[in-house]
Parts: sequence; structure tokens; C-alpha cells
Amino acid sequence: MKNSDLADRLLTVIETDILPLTEKGVAAGNKVFGAAILRKSDLSLVIAETNNETENPLWHGEVHTLKRFYEARKSRTPKT
Repeated sequence: MKNSDLADRLLTVIETDILPLTEKGVAAGNKVFGAAILRKSDLSLVIAETNNETENPLWHGEVHTLKRFYEARKSRTPKT
């Protein structure tokens, strides 16, 4: 994978996944911060989130994204 492919994908995720969430979050009173987790193998989106400090002041974009990622993992059935 070329660096330009990675850069293109990151910009696409920001525009199509993080930004819409952030716009809604700002409208609800949060600050402008968001994050996403991508699969290394194919750069597919695993999860995107945004700042959620109106619910908890510690949930900045990156922290809230990690929280939601681990919540989603807990709900999945472990592989046997």
C-alpha cells in the first residue's frame, strides 16, 4: 500500500464518517474532535466516533472512540 492510498483513505474517513458525527455532536454542545479505527489489512472502517463530553467530560473524540470500540467487542461472541 502506498502512502498516498493511506492518506486518501484517511481523508475520506474524516469527510464521510467523522465529520457528520462531529457536526451532530457540536450541535448537541460538544467540541470539535473525532476519531476512527481502521483495519490495517484493508483500511475498512471499524468504528468512528466524536467528542461526547456532554455525557462525560473525559470522553474526548479519541477516548470515546476507544470506549465504543471495546463496548462493541464485548457484545460479540468470542471465537472458539
